[in-house]
Amino acid sequence: MVKAAPPPDEPASAAARHDAERGPVVLSLGVVAVRWVALVWMVALALTVGHFRHPRLAWAAIAVTALWTLWRSLSRAGSQASPWNLAGDLLIGAGLAVLSGTVAPIGQMAGERAFFATVYPVTAALSWGLAWGVGGGLCAGAVLALALVGSRTANSIALDTLTGGQLANLSSGVINYLLAGGVVGFVARLLQRSAVQVRAADQAAMQALQEAARLAEREALAREIHDSVLQTLALLHKRGRELAGQPTVPSAEVARLAELAGSQESALRSLILRPHSVPTAPDASSASLRGALEGVAHGIDGVPVTVSTVGPVWLPAATVEELAAAVTQALHNVAEHASASRATVFAELDEQGEVTVTVRDDGAGFRYDEQALRADGSIGLLRSMKGRVEQLGGTMRVDTAPGAGTEVEFRLPPPRHLAVQQ
Repeated sequence: MVKAAPPPDEPASAAARHDAERGPVVLSLGVVAVRWVALVWMVALALTVGHFRHPRLAWAAIAVTALWTLWRSLSRAGSQASPWNLAGDLLIGAGLAVLSGTVAPIGQMAGERAFFATVYPVTAALSWGLAWGVGGGLCAGAVLALALVGSRTANSIALDTLTGGQLANLSSGVINYLLAGGVVGFVARLLQRSAVQVRAADQAAMQALQEAARLAEREALAREIHDSVLQTLALLHKRGRELAGQPTVPSAEVARLAELAGSQESALRSLILRPHSVPTAPDASSASLRGALEGVAHGIDGVPVTVSTVGPVWLPAATVEELAAAVTQALHNVAEHASASRATVFAELDEQGEVTVTVRDDGAGFRYDEQALRADGSIGLLRSMKGRVEQLGGTMRVDTAPGAGTEVEFRLPPPRHLAVQQ
């Protein structure tokens, strides 16, 4: 029996795709958080700095920055930020850096203490790196670095008079701006590439699964045609040649062959017109009991057999093979001894996990006496049927009487308790 390949781990694939696509969003929310922290820090420093040369200008700048922070938070700044929002980030960041020197007392920017508006501008470098990668982050960091240098000039400080410590403090600010933009840009691009790769891998896996399903369906259809139509055509060919060599051809035999050909025409038509879907096996070691029983039924000559199951009933492949062999023997007994007009095979997997396969016929029936059958050496019923099922850990029940037809029931415990595993 052809076994369908197991599907890929969809929950794991979906989780990986979700994590990859969530990365840029989390990074964007991190930038929003930094904005608010920097704003609170700026207000705290403004309240403790002592005095400003232009206090109204300083507090106006703080108010504008607060409104801008609220706007950018509501617009969820990130990789999809508009160029106007990014330009506003850079304008406010650079403006705050220069404004620090304008409103601070003369010469205060030369100190090593951070001033109220020199932290917030880093958010502009972060947003540019998030939106445009390493290059965008470094460009924004460079503009902010120039604005930081300009803050010394605005504070009436000559750059050539800075001491070593003051130069180190200025250089530290420049490097911080450049690093912030460059690192966030690198991480953002890395997350974006990961999301693209995960989506591509997920799409490839889905395409592979669809292709495997199509191949499995094609092979299943070919197997069913081989087991039913082609076998019957071979029988018709053989019997037709035999009849052609006889001086007279019995009309009943011709009618039987015609009926057999008609039934196979209907079977072939139903195979072609049925919905093209193949249930996927839960794992590579499982097989469909329904498929196996349909194959058995198509191979029985002498009595029409109908197969009915509740779902495909996936079981270990070895279990399916043994059950199919037991059902084959039961149907052979019906065809050879029961004089039945029809036979039915029904299989189900109940809520407790027990597997039941029932073979019924409307034939002559018989008196079931296991001891007498054993004494007569009835290998087919006791060994090929009951023996197989008992080796699987199951039981066989026979319900029959002369003139009442026969019902043979095979019952197996849940698959995890089966004695024979693949």
